[in-house]
Amino acid sequence: MAVATLTGVAWLLTGRALRPVEVLRAQTAEISVSDLSRRLDVSPSADALGRLATTLNDLLARLESSTQKQRQFIADASHELRSPLSSLHTQLEVAARHPDSADWRRLGPVLVEDSERLSRLVDDLVRLARLDAHPRFRTRNVDLDEIVFAEVQRARQRTHLTIDQHTVSAARVDGDADALTRVVRNLLDNAIRHATLRIDVSLRALDGTAQLVVSDDGPGIPVPDRQRVFDRFTRLDDARARDTGGSGLGLAIVRDIITVHHGTVHVEDNAPGARLIVRLPITRH
Repeated sequence: MAVATLTGVAWLLTGRALRPVEVLRAQTAEISVSDLSRRLDVSPSADALGRLATTLNDLLARLESSTQKQRQFIADASHELRSPLSSLHTQLEVAARHPDSADWRRLGPVLVEDSERLSRLVDDLVRLARLDAHPRFRTRNVDLDEIVFAEVQRARQRTHLTIDQHTVSAARVDGDADALTRVVRNLLDNAIRHATLRIDVSLRALDGTAQLVVSDDGPGIPVPDRQRVFDRFTRLDDARARDTGGSGLGLAIVRDIITVHHGTVHVEDNAPGARLIVRLPITRH
């Protein structure tokens, strides 16, 4: 009889102790990917169960934020892809319906330009998707100055602007050469779109970092927007009105690559224009 009584008491106490766990489990089971805004009830007492609920709520908050960003990215990407695709479709449809009146000498370059824009956008989207997947870069010693010289030469072949590289000096960093090439290329592409007459490129080793600066003499970037320009699909049409052909992804790719390389990137005033400054740890050996 005593054993049965003790067993019953133990069963009741165990059930009472596990009841909050069951409530927590049931609440967790009700949360779906379509509604990550819900949160678990946190016990007012600072016990292990309360700490567990708090930790799970923090996890849910991070999942909700990540999901919202992913959905926004997909929506923005769809919007950006729709424009060149619609343009290509419309022009080809008109030409197909009226082949005799189609001016292919005029239409051809326009179609090529739209297809190139679409290709660049797709390439940028793929690159961002790979960065989001946290790829393993091929890290090695890289002469950043050699990358800068090569990319400046490439940029000069497609612009009438003056690109001054006289203040580029030697700087070695540990990183992925292809990714760092993309950084320099995107910075130069951005400067070319906004510069009026000239672009200045400098590189030097300073206080244990390689400091790369790409400056233009364009309309500049307002102070409130100097962080936002590194967000995906951001365009400052009012401030930098002569932007043509940009997808709003170039500087986002720069930021993501530099972050993976344990560096920083920010914007300063160039009076006139903007200075984009990248800092990377230099090679220690």
